Amino acid sequence: MKVKNSVEQAICLLIIIAHSNDEKPLKSYNISDSLGVSDSYLKKITRQLVVSGLITSKASKRGGFVLNRETKDISFLDIFDAIEGKENFIETTHLMDKVFDSSIKVAETENVFMEYLNNAEEQYRSKLKEITLERIIKVAHKVEKETVHVDSVLK
Repeated sequence: MKVKNSVEQAICLLIIIAHSNDEKPLKSYNISDSLGVSDSYLKKITRQLVVSGLITSKASKRGGFVLNRETKDISFLDIFDAIEGKENFIETTHLMDKVFDSSIKVAETENVFMEYLNNAEEQYRSKLKEITLERIIKVAHKVEKETVHVDSVLK
């Protein structure tokens, strides 16, 4: 499985919004300049974040984007789901029916196969839920010479 680049960009976009002054929403062109991505591409990402409820778009001369939740309440899973969707990673196409002879337990074999993949997905989603934007921001502000390992980030 490959995660879209949009997920990383969404994480960075949300961190930029979190660092902005709460009184002043950020315009998409300011964010796209900061990230070095096209404004039209960024608008597609912001639209997905608005639909998912992670940010709000305020339309006015002083409008822009603001977070709907505190950074401690936004997990990587929330961001992943907003960009990638909540569908299962894999759905069976029942190709095993074509691979194995019908005299063996094809359905049972397929169930074992799918169980392993579904368990892997659950573990992946569980790990994404453990880390929040707040935690990433805190890690970013640690002393430069300090080495930060993934396990310490998740604590």
